[in-house]
Amino acid sequence: MRLIGRRRPTPEAAASSLSTPRLPGADRAWRPAPWVDGGLPASPGNGADLAEGVRLFHDATSGAVNLSSGPAHPEGPRPLELRQEGFDGGFLSLAIALPQPFIEGLGRHHLLGIDVDFGAAGLPRAFARLNLRQGPNLEKMLRGLPETGPTGTEFDLWALETAPGRVEAGWIDLIFEAPLPPVIAINDLVIARRFRAQF
Repeated sequence: MRLIGRRRPTPEAAASSLSTPRLPGADRAWRPAPWVDGGLPASPGNGADLAEGVRLFHDATSGAVNLSSGPAHPEGPRPLELRQEGFDGGFLSLAIALPQPFIEGLGRHHLLGIDVDFGAAGLPRAFARLNLRQGPNLEKMLRGLPETGPTGTEFDLWALETAPGRVEAGWIDLIFEAPLPPVIAINDLVIARRFRAQF
């Protein structure tokens, strides 16, 4: 199963819209720029930057992906829609770089979660993959997303060989696998970090 391209977003570009939108108990919570600022490219190509720290990847040889953003809620997100026209690829993904505050002190005592709202239409087959770079090593964890409206998953870093303060960069790939629906609506997306329970 082919999942994503080779490039990744830079962590320096990801530090926008830092806030605590929801997810009680998190010491860090962040809504990425596409769900805050809008101003997206209409028809981005493979590997294109959509906003600060967010890139689009796919493996289609024909067709197009068109983006649009809805009006911003006064106290919440700006919905994002991805429309596929003649798309013949096997996957489409968003690579979301973790801001520097998420990287600082990150270690095995943390949980990293992604919380996604696909609205009433639900979602296609989707995965989230956490990538953490520490020196020459790249740690990866892949999770399937339950096929419900508000959905998400959490990555427990206890099993990874990560040393606190040594993680240099990280990003989460939100991956949609074919067959894709004509429209993927992502009403909201929040990434959060919290401490794991100690026993």
